Amino acid sequence: MNKALHALKAARSVVVTSHIQPDGDAVGATVALLRALKIMGKECRAISPSHIPGGFMFVLRDENEVVRYDPDRDDGFLGEADLFVIVDCSNLERAGEVGEAMAALSTPILVIDHHATNVGFGTHSFIGRDVASTGELLMDLFEALGLPISPEIAVPLYVAILTDTGGFNYPRTTKKTHRRAGELLAAGVKPFEIHRKLSLDRTLEFMRLAGLAVFNTNLGYGDEIAYSIIHNDIYRKFTPRVDELIMIPPYLTSIHGVEVGALFLEFEPGRIIVELRSKGLVDISLVATKFGGGGHSGAGGARLEGEMPGVVYRVLSEIEKLLVEARRGEVSEDLRGEVLSRT
Repeated sequence: MNKALHALKAARSVVVTSHIQPDGDAVGATVALLRALKIMGKECRAISPSHIPGGFMFVLRDENEVVRYDPDRDDGFLGEADLFVIVDCSNLERAGEVGEAMAALSTPILVIDHHATNVGFGTHSFIGRDVASTGELLMDLFEALGLPISPEIAVPLYVAILTDTGGFNYPRTTKKTHRRAGELLAAGVKPFEIHRKLSLDRTLEFMRLAGLAVFNTNLGYGDEIAYSIIHNDIYRKFTPRVDELIMIPPYLTSIHGVEVGALFLEFEPGRIIVELRSKGLVDISLVATKFGGGGHSGAGGARLEGEMPGVVYRVLSEIEKLLVEARRGEVSEDLRGEVLSRT
């Protein structure tokens, strides 16, 4: 942590980014660090390799607080910055175009992350592989910096912790995680308000598509894989927000006896979003990364190109291999907890 503290204190101009297709931890950590650095008197900008999902826009002061990378607008600021900070990102490739632009410069990179697969790719690294979220890790950093947690920092931190712990349900959730959440409540966070904005704000288009996806659920591998296929012609009839699609696989894994849920959605002809969820018997991130995606052991995804039958077969075959391997050993709650704690 000391090198991270020194880098942040010494920097004058900072650019903060995270991974492509940012989740709640990535968005919350980015915004919290951006605001904290500005309180410290730093010139700071947050540049994302992807658009911020609509479901997390409430965390931002305005739509320009975190901007989607634009080389014409942002490369000048990247060239002037004396520190880059990449949060909640396990490798440089996951930072997309922003990561490529940063790698082309000689500016030091500070990595702040909690993924177990992170080998420390930055000039400096602050990695807590046993920590539940990057948001929780940032609270340790802010405490060491002597920064008080104001309401404007507490809200994005709470979003980061809440989402990456699955509502405080995943195995890496600890007493310290709950204590940190309590500190954020003391700073002004209203839990139901956050819950309402995160979970009770679905579009009608999503609800109709989700209903159709659940109705068309298929079962495979001894009924342990539940999967749903949405072709482009059906998707075009509803067109929900893309970031809402991650809410469909949990419906599939809620089926009794199912271990893995998979959504295959053709958002453009020949281009397919794959969203995966696991109850812990298999590390689903191994499947996602095999197909160029990423995620955690319990949740991951990828984008593939090709015909739907071929994509479905390839992905389900990889899941089946992991299920077969897992069934060779003793299945227990301890095993599930160990798998879900990996990433």
